Amino acid sequence: MIVAFLALIVVNLATFAIGRTEVLDVLNSSPFGALLAPFVYDSWGTIGGLGGVVLLFSPVLFGTPVSQRRSLSVFFVTSSIAIGVFAALLWDAFYDNTGLYGSGSSSIAISAQGVIFALSLLGLVRLARQDTRRLGTLSSHWWYSFAIIYSTLILTSLWFVLSLEPIFIPTLLYNWRVHEFGFLFAVTATAAYAGRRWSALGLDGVVRIDEMLMNYHFDDLSLRLPVRIPKYRVLFKQVRGSDTMELHPELGEIWVSESFRDKEYSVEGPEFEKELLGVMVRAALVAEGTNPEDGTHETARRFDEIAKFVGPPPKS
Repeated sequence: MIVAFLALIVVNLATFAIGRTEVLDVLNSSPFGALLAPFVYDSWGTIGGLGGVVLLFSPVLFGTPVSQRRSLSVFFVTSSIAIGVFAALLWDAFYDNTGLYGSGSSSIAISAQGVIFALSLLGLVRLARQDTRRLGTLSSHWWYSFAIIYSTLILTSLWFVLSLEPIFIPTLLYNWRVHEFGFLFAVTATAAYAGRRWSALGLDGVVRIDEMLMNYHFDDLSLRLPVRIPKYRVLFKQVRGSDTMELHPELGEIWVSESFRDKEYSVEGPEFEKELLGVMVRAALVAEGTNPEDGTHETARRFDEIAKFVGPPPKS
């Protein structure tokens, strides 16, 4: 995603260095010129916009289930570019009375903003239906953080398209008409994309066990142990034998069996939490400099002492 938009910026700067007028003269004499005109430099504001949408998309991507991030990034790039070009083609076909192709990657930037706006709305839907605040203090913190992030992205997008650069005004000028098409088509395309991946994106309200939930919940469970343990990265990996989890202190990782992947937390959550807490008890022993596998009486006593915290949290 970053590479794609950096490439767009580089192409814009290259056409700026060559000369915008010279490039457009060549494109206007080519039957394929209309397809390439949206990649021609038009202003420094567009350059900033292309970089800005990457920054705005990052928190949206971070709040998406890990298994869906790659496909969402591909959709973001392809839909932004394709819709931006399509919007420019529509203007050229039905609204252009100059006989010359309009230019500017602002059509792509505004299409990307439409995708971000729609994804932020859908993000609020996911938070409302998939309430993870009950999982623990830090999971609740992240829930409220993303609610603020999505709300901010929605409000700033509306402020931009309605006030800062009001695109919904009666004009046939290239910028505004193309921006209207780009923004509205991008919102529509994103809604269609989400409709096809409704469950995978967590919009059905089901809380599933994925790497994002596991790592947030690791922090929640750390608060329940009587000793402080270092932060471990919790991830899905192939584990040995019949074990469902493995501790790898040399890597700073806890490996979780693929059998837990995408399972419903309401069903598998208690077993998952019990297993994770058991591994975290062993991590606490390692942090104290004790080998949890040595089998001595003192190690067993300390293990039992910490392990008594494994189980349901105390009722308040």
